[in-house]
Amino acid sequence: MTAQGSAYTRLRRALDNANAAEALAAAAELERVGLVEALELVLLLAQSGEEARFRRAAVRWQARYARELRDVEPAEAQAVLALLTMLPGARRPQAALALAELLDRRELLPGAERLVRAAREA
Repeated sequence: MTAQGSAYTRLRRALDNANAAEALAAAAELERVGLVEALELVLLLAQSGEEARFRRAAVRWQARYARELRDVEPAEAQAVLALLTMLPGARRPQAALALAELLDRRELLPGAERLVRAAREA
């Protein structure tokens, strides 16, 4: 462990401070990043202006969502990806709130809360 703390501690601090570069570096050091923290990275990338990096992260997150959660129907997976792709645009508040509702139904409350916060900040 470095003087700055564990990779997870650095990831958490970078996410809390909206520092995409540091969050990505810390995440790369971890064996696994939780689904909620991965969503926070997607949200940061949506704000960063790095469109290509955001698109790749959004597709990877949607794939994890569909793979890791039980009984995700194709229509739900498609809706998740569509909402994710709307996050960098003008419809960010609506997309974030709709995605938060899906996550709340899936009992991913921390992710839903972060999306609601993102909608308010838009």
